[in-house]
Amino acid sequence: MRVHSRITANKNGYTLVESMIALGVLIVTAFMITLLLTHLQKQPQSIQSEETALFFSMIGKEIREAAAVEVKNNALFITLSTGEVISFTRYHSLIRKQVDGLGHEVWVQNIQEMKVEEIQDSFVNVTLTDKEGNEARRGFRRMGHE
Repeated sequence: MRVHSRITANKNGYTLVESMIALGVLIVTAFMITLLLTHLQKQPQSIQSEETALFFSMIGKEIREAAAVEVKNNALFITLSTGEVISFTRYHSLIRKQVDGLGHEVWVQNIQEMKVEEIQDSFVNVTLTDKEGNEARRGFRRMGHE
């Protein structure tokens, strides 16, 4: 009696190796698509413009809630209801915040020029020009004033 042993491949399913290869190809493809889509998306704003936008947002809140706002020597002085005076001035290439003339909190960097204009009693224009010559301007109105 002769016994024949035959090894036959199972054609009905996947082997573990085939599954691992398919998973690897899927991961590489997903990674490449993610890179491609990231590259094609609109480039984010520069750090300078984000910093300037944040500055305008924060200073706007301070101006609107101020008890008094004064512009002297191209600097902005905001008097709070507590009596503290916050100043925003250009110091070298920075815009800094000081409270009652003390401290040195940097709010914006790489600034070539800051121009502050008071229009009437309740409206203030602030213009920042960065080192590359880009200009950003924003106007602010105090709350409860006309």
